[in-house]
Amino acid sequence: MHSSEALLDLLPLRLQAGGRALSAELRLQVLPGQRWGLIGRNGAGKSTLLRLLAGLSPAGRQQVRIGAQRLDRLSPAQLARRRAYLPALPHDRFGIRVLDAVLLAQREAGVAQALHWLQRLDAQDLAQRSLLGLSAGERQRVALAQVLAQETPLLLLDEPASFQDPRHQAWLLRLLRDHVPATAARALVFSAHDVNWVAALATHVLALLPDLRWVAGSAGEVLRAATLEAAYGCAWERVAGSAGDLWLPLDNGSVLSCPGAGA
Repeated sequence: MHSSEALLDLLPLRLQAGGRALSAELRLQVLPGQRWGLIGRNGAGKSTLLRLLAGLSPAGRQQVRIGAQRLDRLSPAQLARRRAYLPALPHDRFGIRVLDAVLLAQREAGVAQALHWLQRLDAQDLAQRSLLGLSAGERQRVALAQVLAQETPLLLLDEPASFQDPRHQAWLLRLLRDHVPATAARALVFSAHDVNWVAALATHVLALLPDLRWVAGSAGEVLRAATLEAAYGCAWERVAGSAGDLWLPLDNGSVLSCPGAGA
């Protein structure tokens, strides 16, 4: 597929944060129907990259194209119709109702549609609650309902599974797979620390490695022991299971929890 048909196109870019270089000549193209997972240890640049792609970083905006248009030439209204962004930690200043928060996220507010997305996120019982009274996991699901209610073709989600219990991690996994199937006119770019959650959701993976390196490609190409070791600084073993393969971090042959490897 030609790059003009891409929903997102990042031209070669030196990714940096706070004056520190993170990746050199980083390149990314996201096509409809793709679900890109961003992996890498803490501080690798996953959140920095998502903020850049969302248009929230002043540097590098001219290197990003959403559709066929440069990011720095899109008005806020045009950008809002093309992409929706979920930060890793939503910050609330006002104790408005959950339902009102989802209504405010829509271009054309509709109660039925807002309740639909709350139900899809298993958050319908929170509709009349105050945002300030929610747990971290509840707030994250409401934030996801706000993002999905915007109905944009491009979703940029920073750690969408954070704070979720195992049931809701699986719930969210199914929802995002159903929302962005291979035949969809939309695409997803997300970050996560749980390698197995990424493997279950992503069609493609971008691994941000130390020393300004990076690897991008299909999930099967990138999720290999050597790449994961470079990304996280520990060895990995792939274990076959009846429900799918699992990746386990190792230390001298023993399973461990290496930094950034788990949820």
